[in-house]
Amino acid sequence: MPGALREETSRLLADYLQHRLGATPLPPPPSRAAETLRRVGAELESRERAFFRSAALPEPGQAAALVSRVAAQMEAEGGLNWGRVVALVAFAGSLAAALAEERGAPGREESEEVAEALAAYLAGEKRAWMEEHGGWDGFYHFFNKHGSDPADQNSTISNAIMAAAAGFGLAGLAFLLAVR
Repeated sequence: MPGALREETSRLLADYLQHRLGATPLPPPPSRAAETLRRVGAELESRERAFFRSAALPEPGQAAALVSRVAAQMEAEGGLNWGRVVALVAFAGSLAAALAEERGAPGREESEEVAEALAAYLAGEKRAWMEEHGGWDGFYHFFNKHGSDPADQNSTISNAIMAAAAGFGLAGLAFLLAVR
């Protein structure tokens, strides 16, 4: 399972970043979890656009380290949950887009390093948590409550996103603004 979780995490993050960077043609999501991650990540980024745009670009070669520090800081502020996983992925996507826009091809290379750092964190350091919560299948089921009506699903997504944004805002915003 550890190898499979790492592989799936890397594939999902690569897909999300490709989606976020506006790859054309954009292939269909490789799984239900990838489709959900695209949807929920976009919703979080849309709702918290000002926050994601307030982050300063790190020095060249430091983007992966920044994502790792934000993950550690956010976890210290209240632990991991699916909403915070989405927040980390959305932050990585927003950072990747800003790097690509600002630095061109070198920024895209840094984006790959960001994805690898986040995959190492989620499938390595947080592997036990991920497995305990069903891995990416658990993520999919958390955000897609089958049998519930669309209003309940939207409520689940909104609640998770609000919890993530609140936690991410406290930890991440303070940290990000400090590195400007």
